[in-house]
Amino acid sequence: MDIIERPLEPVQRDRSRWWWLFLVFTAVPLIIWWVAWYPGILSIESLTQLAEVDSADFTNEIPAIHSILVWLITRIWDSPAAVTLVQVAAMVALLGAYIRRSHGVGVPWWLGGITILVFGWLPAVGATTIALEVQVAQTLVAIWVLVELMALAPDSVRYLRDPWALARLSTALGMAWLFDHAGLVVVVLVFGALALGFRRSVGLLGAPVAGAVALFLLVQGPLYAAFSVDRAVAPLGEAYAPEVAAVYHHDAGWFSDADLALLAAVADLEVWDAAYTCVDGAALIGDREFDTLVIRADPGAYRGLLFRAAGSHPTTVAGHRWCAAGVLLVPGQPFGERFSTYVYNVPPNELGIVRDSLWVPGFNATKAILVRTDQPDRLWMFWRAGTIVWPALAGIAALAVRRRHLAWPGLALVAFLVLAVLTVREPSFRESFAVYSLSLLSLPLWWSAFREARTRSTGPPGGEPVSDSR
Repeated sequence: MDIIERPLEPVQRDRSRWWWLFLVFTAVPLIIWWVAWYPGILSIESLTQLAEVDSADFTNEIPAIHSILVWLITRIWDSPAAVTLVQVAAMVALLGAYIRRSHGVGVPWWLGGITILVFGWLPAVGATTIALEVQVAQTLVAIWVLVELMALAPDSVRYLRDPWALARLSTALGMAWLFDHAGLVVVVLVFGALALGFRRSVGLLGAPVAGAVALFLLVQGPLYAAFSVDRAVAPLGEAYAPEVAAVYHHDAGWFSDADLALLAAVADLEVWDAAYTCVDGAALIGDREFDTLVIRADPGAYRGLLFRAAGSHPTTVAGHRWCAAGVLLVPGQPFGERFSTYVYNVPPNELGIVRDSLWVPGFNATKAILVRTDQPDRLWMFWRAGTIVWPALAGIAALAVRRRHLAWPGLALVAFLVLAVLTVREPSFRESFAVYSLSLLSLPLWWSAFREARTRSTGPPGGEPVSDSR
């Protein structure tokens, strides 16, 4: 045995060296972006959130856990640069874990390394990673979920009996729930699929499910109480007002006089029709004549209108959702449609935050890259998730057919894609960052589908977890 093992040690050390090399060269562009665009890429929403953090007056419009984390980070260094630097560090750490875990599902070290190298050097990734947006935190959590499912796939029994692994999985899914008001979709899809796959050993999932629920309740309960969080969120009637507008746009005659009175109380009926566009639901909700306070004053009435409209016009609402999800699924940029990529200037604010590049030549170089890639005829290549989501889904399907027990990592992309399709509101890259990232990082699963991995098998075709005693 010793004779067999000794020759493998230099190879393992060599692989480890390459692993670190790939990680270092992946970190370089992210650090360059942070230094060049110091203190980060900030939108109006970012500055609103920073003002909230500065006054310690926490609301739950943007999930309050994100604002609380921003508050905690800025207690150490009172600058948005502290938050964007933490995001860079978290991204690098997760990509390092990705290389190690992807090897367990049959992806060779060099392919995992090339994948994160391409990922880190993409301008869309660099610019968005240093943006102070809750969507960046959601994307980091999404990659974490992917990494955990990669760890689960090679030996599910060992993983599901490891308390540390279960703590990681439950924390990752709990954070996915907390960072998005509809994040429960991800939790249900992931645990639901695992329960079906491991139906004869479903008891092993009890601990991670309980952990995710406990984390959610702990944050939503004692933590939010400690920070005096205003828990009010946009009611369903407001969040899904574009769906009601879609029904009105296609079948105005369906609405009763009482329904029309509800619509007119929020905005003129002409606004409900003229401001509606399926590709940008935020255009209607953000219209200056659209009074969301009326909906918040009587959420039950508008929620009921939404349910009745959707129930009587399911194909219209489904068509609206599919159109809205075009930002995730359509590779090219439709002519005449808006697509937001990044915010160049720091908007005027009372917090004294301005662009203060620490490396002007780097800023000029990265700005030139953004300008060249942010062109209508080049968006498909550098910014559109639809360019890579379909090849990634095809790779997951191929892996599920050929080596089903190793297909669990594909569940991360599927779950977060379903969440995004159900909730996407505006055609912007930040809305598709999680899907974009998971799609690119899932592409190496094609390799796993067509090459035998030198790892343990997790189970028979039926999907039940078993240990390999070899």
